[in-house]
Amino acid sequence: MDYDECRAKISIIDIAEDLGYTRISGRQATNLTYVLGTPQNPEDEIVIFPKKNTYFSRKGSFDDKGELTKFVLKRLHMFSYCTQQGYRGVNEVLSRYMTGERIVTGNVQSRTKDHTQNYIKEFNLNYWNPRPIKKDNPYLTVQRKLSPQTVEDFANRLFIYQVGKNNHIGFPFRKPSQMEILNFEMRNYFAETNTNYKAFATGGDKAQSCWMANFVPFDKVTDIYLFESAIDAMSFYEINHYTKETTCAFISTGGYVTKSQIENISRIFPSDKVKWNCCYDNDASGNGFDITTAYYLKGEECKAFARTNTGDTYKTIYLSFPDGNTQTFKEDAFSSGEYLKQHSIDNVNIIKPSRYKDWNELLVYYKRFDLNLGPGMKFIPAIEKTISQLNLRGYEQLANSISSSTKELVDSLLEQANYCISAPLAESGAYTLMVDCNIFMGLDTMVPVPSNLYVIEKCTQKKISAHAINEFLKKEYINIFRDMSSSDFKNFLEKDILTYTKGAVEKNFEKVILTFGWSLKPSILKKKSFDLEHGI
Repeated sequence: MDYDECRAKISIIDIAEDLGYTRISGRQATNLTYVLGTPQNPEDEIVIFPKKNTYFSRKGSFDDKGELTKFVLKRLHMFSYCTQQGYRGVNEVLSRYMTGERIVTGNVQSRTKDHTQNYIKEFNLNYWNPRPIKKDNPYLTVQRKLSPQTVEDFANRLFIYQVGKNNHIGFPFRKPSQMEILNFEMRNYFAETNTNYKAFATGGDKAQSCWMANFVPFDKVTDIYLFESAIDAMSFYEINHYTKETTCAFISTGGYVTKSQIENISRIFPSDKVKWNCCYDNDASGNGFDITTAYYLKGEECKAFARTNTGDTYKTIYLSFPDGNTQTFKEDAFSSGEYLKQHSIDNVNIIKPSRYKDWNELLVYYKRFDLNLGPGMKFIPAIEKTISQLNLRGYEQLANSISSSTKELVDSLLEQANYCISAPLAESGAYTLMVDCNIFMGLDTMVPVPSNLYVIEKCTQKKISAHAINEFLKKEYINIFRDMSSSDFKNFLEKDILTYTKGAVEKNFEKVILTFGWSLKPSILKKKSFDLEHGI
């Protein structure tokens, strides 16, 4: 097959549209941007250069670029009728186009050669009619749990608008250092259909512009924080008690990161003068954005994307480089911070929300406990870590008791007082083993210390002291919450033997019933007797 003839007669645009790619760039754009899937979360995003009939993919591997045959080769799996692999498959696809047979495989009703009918209108600021927003806006304060004070801080400096006929929340995207609005990151909620709305303005620029909120002049900014969305940035601002006096700038890249965005930001905030902090989502894509940001900031190329491959139950992170090297990692086994450290890249600081995917989810979690995000917030990560560790050892009821008492616990820790809590450690058919523990705050960890144990006899509800067991374990340097589990104590209640195992060491203790309650003593295992006549 004559590939030169194919390139002259077949447009990448035709094939892309037949595969279901949708144009999102404006009518007068020279280079055309197409997405596969939804614009908010596309499976693929490509830029086509019509004059040269070439392309490159923003979300594919680094070598997913070039001319017509490369475009088809990288997408052979999308042509359901293709029976061949490699360039034989390319020949099969292009031969159909050369004979005029175009088979639409995407979700498209009809295509014609007149591509102008598919053009989306240019971004029109007047159409969106940006208007001031009130600090008690229900979407931001009720749905997203942002405080009216936070909303007011950003709204007063025109970092938020109400836009469009449906009163969307609009976060203006601009090229850094320029005032012209080029796009809106939009959010809304429609109660009648229980629908969350997330979109960007039709025809707007998102490749070079971003949302930026700074409360001091550019030359006074000391730190910048990068997020995937403006709402995450505002949530981070509130969680960390920032005010309008801050010298930090908060930036949303709009769901993915481009080299142009980082280059434009670095022109006004050079990394040798301003500290860069990546606060992207705590997921596969967010970890990838950390890496690409660090490389772009160095002036180097790196493409990162994540996907769930066929047959997998997890996402795989792909890092692709100009030399053709592509590295892959399982999402759960990958840390962007560790990766950058291993490659001696230290131009960005990475901050992730604990437990949750993004910063707004973390803010909503905090608000569940009616906490005012004051100084007590510093205790939350330690509390969450302790709850997680207790759950891992089966102390679920104690973990739940701590979780449901978070507000009272935080208030107590703020006053530097001990907080006491009681909960079951284990249960058998006949007994429940209870613990009273005091909770202290260490340097950066929360420490539950058992002060007393007692047993409830279920049949009679009689309370039996087990304080001696607690004292015995302390003398043996055995920590109930670190060294034992709920199943260990359940076995004790059922069999009167408590087994402690650490590494290759195993100790057994048996129950002793005293006049004042239960205690423990070392258990001497009986040795087997052997018949010497018959041997072992």
